[in-house]
Amino acid sequence: MRVAVWTALACMVIQMLAPSLPAAAQVTFDAANYKGMADGASDASIPAGTRITSHNWQQFRRFMPMSFVAAYSGRYGFAIGEDPRYTINVGPTVPIPMFKQLRENTEKYASQAVLRPTAAGGYTMHGYVAGVPFPRPSGPLMAYQLLYNVWTYYLPSVSHSDGSYVAVDRYRNRFYEQIDVDQWRLSHSSDEGFPIDPPYGGGFMQSTRQLVQAPEQEKYTAQLSLLPENPERVQEIYVFVPALRRSVRMSSAARCAPLLGSDFNQDDNSDGVFFQPPNFKAALLGTKKVLALMHGDLAHWYGGDLPGGEKLYDRNGLPGWPNPITGRWEVRGAYILDVTPLPVLNNYCYGHKVIFIDRETFVQIYLEDYDRAGNLYKSQLIWHSPIKVDENESYIVRGHDPQTMIDWKNLHATTSLPDSAPELNRLNHRDVSNHPEIYAFPGGLSYILK
Repeated sequence: MRVAVWTALACMVIQMLAPSLPAAAQVTFDAANYKGMADGASDASIPAGTRITSHNWQQFRRFMPMSFVAAYSGRYGFAIGEDPRYTINVGPTVPIPMFKQLRENTEKYASQAVLRPTAAGGYTMHGYVAGVPFPRPSGPLMAYQLLYNVWTYYLPSVSHSDGSYVAVDRYRNRFYEQIDVDQWRLSHSSDEGFPIDPPYGGGFMQSTRQLVQAPEQEKYTAQLSLLPENPERVQEIYVFVPALRRSVRMSSAARCAPLLGSDFNQDDNSDGVFFQPPNFKAALLGTKKVLALMHGDLAHWYGGDLPGGEKLYDRNGLPGWPNPITGRWEVRGAYILDVTPLPVLNNYCYGHKVIFIDRETFVQIYLEDYDRAGNLYKSQLIWHSPIKVDENESYIVRGHDPQTMIDWKNLHATTSLPDSAPELNRLNHRDVSNHPEIYAFPGGLSYILK
């Protein structure tokens, strides 16, 4: 996942100057808000050609996450206004079928994945090989099946992207960064020409390496995040500090700490699911219909909201909202999952993590995080677009689409935007991606500044 990186000092100062809103202004968690959305089995929909604005949004509220309701309501300092750039243009719902290798792996191996209870009160997964572990979720453990479908979602064996990133505070100050991001699928791969479990995987499923290129005072700061393939193992996080010329391993207790000073926490990585599933309880709030941007035109995102540009940011509105030129919205079938921490996670950062999961692909669309008191805390809004995974097929690829994290309590926002098309499964474009056996692991951070 690509995120804006602004200095920890600036983040701390802004948070000190930005107290939380009074309780009367807050949206609170209520399962009825989600259960009352348009039913996935109903004929309810929004006709293609509909234009949704701040004047008529309540007619379509049943198709919106609570994040949209908060933004349209005007209860918070970040809000959707009357500017035409906030218009939602609804188009037809377009299917996104699995690409060939993912489909074949799912058909071949899905029957081998099983869920087993843990001492903490959750469930862990055994027998997973590749593909989607539970392509037809059902039964009493359906919520946990969905959680693991999301946790194991497709990531290319090798991928690289550059991004322009911007963080916005309550005073509309902006902080810009440029970051190189390399990601590797280290086990359970579903790419033709790559082994399912490469010999260098080391017991991990995923590695994400983020290297700051600008501004100059942050250049060469890097973070490496490793997700074990065993769901019960804790994540590993390393930060390279240029001033020390070495990397530092972060404590496992830092799961709620800011990810390199951004509005994302460490557990928010990987589009919100960089955590240990066995430490959470999962409950299905329903199968509903929701407005989503699933076929955005990435060419209109490239370059992002650079200084002088106003592609995504209204000075008085909601940061990170997609301009209508980026594509038409769709009414998608979605599972809504409520994920809550078990007692083993004492004083966890969120009391509820509500995940909107696309019913066709099992990719995350939105995540809504509530604090331990039940107040809306953060919203992770992901704007998808199928990306070419081989010469002939495209698919939704996690961690490579634009997204925004809105901090409603402190009125901060962090948005990541691509500068150019991500490079997927290419082994000849740069040394870092070519050598996962080195750079996908903490030892590779020692090569920075050398």
